[in-house]
Amino acid sequence: MFRALYVDIELIHLNPSATYFPQLIEAAVPNVSFYGPGFSSPDVLAKGLLNWIRETGPYEIIFIGPNSPILAGKFDDDVIRSTLHYMRRFTANGHADAQLVAFLKDLFAALPKVDIEHRLVTSVNFDYYAATTPQVQRLQELNLTLIGPNEQFVRPLAELPEFVVQEKHYQRKKAQLSDCWFDFLHGHPERVITALHYVVPSEFSYTPIHLRRPVVAVPGVEYHLRKNANAELRRSGVRMASKWYFHLFRILNRLGMPVYAHPMGLHIYNQEFQRTLKTSRYVYTAPGGFGLPVRKFFEIPAAGALFLCRPCTGYRELGFVEGVHYLSAEPDDLPGLLQELARTGAGHDVAIAGRKVTANNHSLQARAQQIRLCLEALTRRTYRGARWHDGKFIVSTAS
Repeated sequence: MFRALYVDIELIHLNPSATYFPQLIEAAVPNVSFYGPGFSSPDVLAKGLLNWIRETGPYEIIFIGPNSPILAGKFDDDVIRSTLHYMRRFTANGHADAQLVAFLKDLFAALPKVDIEHRLVTSVNFDYYAATTPQVQRLQELNLTLIGPNEQFVRPLAELPEFVVQEKHYQRKKAQLSDCWFDFLHGHPERVITALHYVVPSEFSYTPIHLRRPVVAVPGVEYHLRKNANAELRRSGVRMASKWYFHLFRILNRLGMPVYAHPMGLHIYNQEFQRTLKTSRYVYTAPGGFGLPVRKFFEIPAAGALFLCRPCTGYRELGFVEGVHYLSAEPDDLPGLLQELARTGAGHDVAIAGRKVTANNHSLQARAQQIRLCLEALTRRTYRGARWHDGKFIVSTAS
């Protein structure tokens, strides 16, 4: 088995896919070492990354984790400031700013000199549509391979729905939106270890829907379709799950309180979020205008609720079949659909099937096995990309 080095800053995130990424990589590559603030002593970090590789190598693979801004178009003071600001406000960690700055400067200086053949960086939480040409050029200059969605799950701008222009994210970044990331993914499948969000064992629930509260939940940020869904449900008088924690944390954050930067705050938020999914009979979500497979498309079926949604891009390829694993619904369909479900008591089998396909295809262990298959081909120099097709993960290799 090949040896790998994982380099990053150890943090706790609001998004579990980032928090558990080291665990995912260790499950995929048991023979992995960890380096960085929170993984290494100050004395080790002071000697630098290149020294650590010389002392403990050789390695066939180096992973750069989600907390190191290696995909920035360039490394400068602005990148350092924005990274530190994000870490102070939205992650829980006990690292001094000086230690983080020293680590990041060393990483960016060392990476071009690292004598490790395969260099991988995660793009699971990356803002694809706002990617720039310099960022794509940096990928190529550093010879980086991505761990993240391939082009199956990213649509060209011309194919996005009309309502995308109404979303705040689009309005904030419309001047820099482009297809450069999609074009890279489409043209270089061999540079993408196809991996999306995943769920961990504690996120699964086996409580049948008839024993849950007869309410519908619409968790998370109110993008255009979710906002419309909430409005339709309120007008119809359908019982809805409370989002008190979501609104409270947003208010406190706007007042300058670092509620997302404390382990207890993150624990409370995620516990309440999970409690909502695991105790609600029905849970609805819809993608934002970009259609990306956000984590809710895996969290909700894992929690055992009857999943109602407008599917994200590529959901069928991931193994989720409408009417079998979830029920498709537009916001204005919801009141009538929920009335019908209440009348018939239907949905039990769909909820169970959704949980099972998530466990089989999209748990941490399943995702680790998929990554391992790709890495085995990569280290043999035969990897040509990986795709999902009707719930099957298919690795392409050179003959």
